[in-house]
Amino acid sequence: MQRITRDEHASSTELDVLEAKIALILKHFPPSVASVYAIPRIGSGNVVEWWTELGGQPTRFHELNEDQQAALLDRYRQRQETLGLLADELVARGQAEQAASLRSLIRPPDLNNLYSVNGDPVVVRWGLQPRAAVVAPPPAPAPAPHPVVRRVIVWRVWRGWLWLLAGLLGLGLLLWALWQWRLPLMNLWPGQSSYACRAKVPGGGELPPEFVVILDTSGSMNLNIAATKADEDWYFKTHPRPAADDPRTIRMFSPQTRLDVAKASLSGMINNLHPDIDTRLMTFAGCSQQPDHGVFNAARRGQLIDGIQRLNADDGTPLASSLKKAARTVNGRDRDAVIVMFVDGDDGCNQNVCKVAQTIAIEQPRLRVNVVNIGDSSLSDCIAENTGGSIYSSRNASDLADALKEATGPVSECE
Repeated sequence: MQRITRDEHASSTELDVLEAKIALILKHFPPSVASVYAIPRIGSGNVVEWWTELGGQPTRFHELNEDQQAALLDRYRQRQETLGLLADELVARGQAEQAASLRSLIRPPDLNNLYSVNGDPVVVRWGLQPRAAVVAPPPAPAPAPHPVVRRVIVWRVWRGWLWLLAGLLGLGLLLWALWQWRLPLMNLWPGQSSYACRAKVPGGGELPPEFVVILDTSGSMNLNIAATKADEDWYFKTHPRPAADDPRTIRMFSPQTRLDVAKASLSGMINNLHPDIDTRLMTFAGCSQQPDHGVFNAARRGQLIDGIQRLNADDGTPLASSLKKAARTVNGRDRDAVIVMFVDGDDGCNQNVCKVAQTIAIEQPRLRVNVVNIGDSSLSDCIAENTGGSIYSSRNASDLADALKEATGPVSECE
């Protein structure tokens, strides 16, 4: 954790309220969503300090170039949309007070208080009132206006209120229409029971969700599980490539590799699936191919695990193409579908995976995509954010196994 700034003009009386809002976000989402809001703490001299769990050098918004500013604002918008959907869900669950608490966070960023930490947005000075300042005595009241002028002012005030009420009514109707449109997303939202738990309800009779696993088999999956983005940049962007006997190279490619961890985690996940769930497996073979290994029912899960253990990693990372191809294999409109992407970075084939996810959200509203990120990059988070899925990120083998178990909750056995 690192401190971004000290704020001598902020009041410390509402810190508990802000911490409760962050805790509410973390209850429903991974830390990448809550990290938008810097953590307020009391420092020396009873001064409010703003901290973040993110690693990297905090950079003020105005110190970024235009492309970096645009990317940061787009990521901030995605996080805000995610909070909006959660607020809608809380209202549907009868938790209007918590929903209102979240909605108070949804607003355009104050660019003077917006930072970039490795490309992720972090806002400071949010939700606090400034310290009370010495206020000068109010000026003497102005003379009463002429009656005719007063009537004109009153009419203008009432006219303003009428326009405001009409606007609120129109907004309410729009929100109601949008709510009706997104109802199919409800039973895929994080926190809803899995298919296995719902299937036990008498008279349920629903179809099991369609399920696809996309396993990243790009060359970077040969790296050690502890390798960082700095390691990747050093190795893949150095020309000529570092020597094979370089100590850093040896460490980066030593066991246990990312692919080793992925194979072990996926095997455990497959054994935990509900018997009704068929599993489709897709992998990478360079930018031009995304092999579809077929659909495996419960009787063929041993065969699926054996096939996963024989996989090798090489070449590019076609996230966008593989997601597009996987989405075409499921319904996602009037039948639930879940895709889990086990990846270690962003698309490496010059395609925009965020736009693919946005299209899926519109055309297949019952398709949820969960992202299990085994690397440092958060550039693929938009996949889950746009489709109502969840993001899980770690470089710890046991934590990744737990993350994958959570990501497949909707299709796993009922606990």
